[in-house]
Amino acid sequence: MRAVRVLLLCGWGMLAAAGCDSGTPPPPVHTVTVTPNSPAQPGVASSSAPSSSSAMRVFDSRAMASAVTRLLTTDYKVANVGTVSCPDRQPVADGSRFQCTVDVAGTTKHVPITVTGADGNYRVDPPQ
Repeated sequence: MRAVRVLLLCGWGMLAAAGCDSGTPPPPVHTVTVTPNSPAQPGVASSSAPSSSSAMRVFDSRAMASAVTRLLTTDYKVANVGTVSCPDRQPVADGSRFQCTVDVAGTTKHVPITVTGADGNYRVDPPQ
């Protein structure tokens, strides 16, 4: 029993020391490139062959919701995180902002997301 206590104390010490390490890699960012193949509005014509400038990178909303869940529970230490929902087809554009919604202990909260570059990185702020 004494050995178990010593091992538990050592384990807690290692976890505390690891918690001080800021070298944790950020979560992977998933993006999707969307090329429109039909007019955005009825009655509006577009060329049949989209140009390279018409391709638009957008975030994978399910992958982002998973990353937001992980960040809220591990980095922000939010308890009772339920379903996280992020909007579909958000553009990968520096400075772009939008919100995911999260159920925290039965209350709907909003999580601000700010895109921090054209490479697909984004900042997740605490729920409001």
